[in-house]
Amino acid sequence: MTTQTTDEVTAVVREFIARLSGRPGIEDDRSLISGGVLDSVAAVQMVDFVERTFHVEVTDEDLELANFDSVRGLAALVNRRLAAA
Repeated sequence: MTTQTTDEVTAVVREFIARLSGRPGIEDDRSLISGGVLDSVAAVQMVDFVERTFHVEVTDEDLELANFDSVRGLAALVNRRLAAA
């Protein structure tokens, strides 16, 4: 994937979460896993999505609820991984 801005990354993540959850227009700060919108299987799908879409590696240290519990958290993880690449 080409270099993207923070807003572009957030938009891509938001679209994926909307498809995954079946809830278009989900708020960026909405608790996805702890709020019952998504389950642990969806968390695995999020890891796969991040790695395939943005060509970054999600490390063991990244596997924290805060990184996967909201659109904002997942987008922030992607941006950190992209910056480190």
